[in-house]
Amino acid sequence: MSAFLFRGSVPGRVITLAEQNVYTLYLSPILLEEVRRSLHHPRLKKAYGYTDADVRAWCQTLKQIGKVWEKVLPDVGPVCRDPDDQHVIACAHGAGASWIVTGDHDLLDLEQYKGVRIVSARKFLEEMGS
Repeated sequence: MSAFLFRGSVPGRVITLAEQNVYTLYLSPILLEEVRRSLHHPRLKKAYGYTDADVRAWCQTLKQIGKVWEKVLPDVGPVCRDPDDQHVIACAHGAGASWIVTGDHDLLDLEQYKGVRIVSARKFLEEMGS
């Protein structure tokens, strides 16, 4: 969401690297739906001045840039203190990802899961040398 709301931001640069094929961005259908639903919140739209069409275009762009993990998500058990974040870990694990890049503190506090590093966008860019 930060990449959408703050286009030139650190999270925005992470998305730009995926667009440039520096790494592969994996997304779960659940994550895409969460982004769509959250960005449709009237308070956010009023505060940031974007439209429903902007949200649809952004979600479509994410689908084009990334790979949507359409397979059944593996059961990773209760790993995260927020059960609503389990799908992020499951998608990364199922896809064989090396990183989860997030601003979500429930995920960041884990630091890693079975070799998948969980880092902020800033840390990811530092590690990537960007």
